[in-house]
Amino acid sequence: MIDDNDVLALLGGRHGDPFAVLGLHADAGGALWVRALMPGAATVAVVDAASGKTLIDLLSIHPDGLFEARI
Repeated sequence: MIDDNDVLALLGGRHGDPFAVLGLHADAGGALWVRALMPGAATVAVVDAASGKTLIDLLSIHPDGLFEARI
């Protein structure tokens, strides 16, 4: 999961390294997380490029468009 300070910095446009928390990342325990900042989006999903099939829906973790899911 993403740290509250990272959330506030991302949403405020002040994060020094947004790619360190957005996209696909492993946490300390080795679990994979995917995060996306998509202002204005109602839903976000990871979609298989070859088949078009939705692999996982990301959960909204902030109403300003921050989404994440554990893969």
